[in-house]
Amino acid sequence: MIASNFHMLIADPNLGDVEMWTVTNRSGGWFHPVHIHLVDFRVVSRNGQPPHPWERGPKDVIYVGEGESVQLLMRFEHHRGRYMVHCHNLTHEDHDMMVQFGVGWKPGMPDRNDPIRAARCKFDDLPL
Repeated sequence: MIASNFHMLIADPNLGDVEMWTVTNRSGGWFHPVHIHLVDFRVVSRNGQPPHPWERGPKDVIYVGEGESVQLLMRFEHHRGRYMVHCHNLTHEDHDMMVQFGVGWKPGMPDRNDPIRAARCKFDDLPL
């Protein structure tokens, strides 16, 4: 685990940028449904081949099987801030298989969408 005070980013596109990401599964025996927050993306290729017919539309989760590599095309628009990429396998999500990327945001900048300082619900005044 890296103590980054929640500031480590795996990518830092600017608002409006278009990027191609490659998601590769190097784990043994696992598949990963990878969810990328903020963006819808297009599957460009899977293992160097055209995407399956059911992958030819906007996605926000991509299934990546053991040993697979998937290329994704995405545009970072609408909001600045930090966003998560994580695996939807519950045990992976629970054990920190997640990272963040920033859109038009660098460590130290104010982030009005900051998940750490977001308003919290008051439970004390809710009836049981």
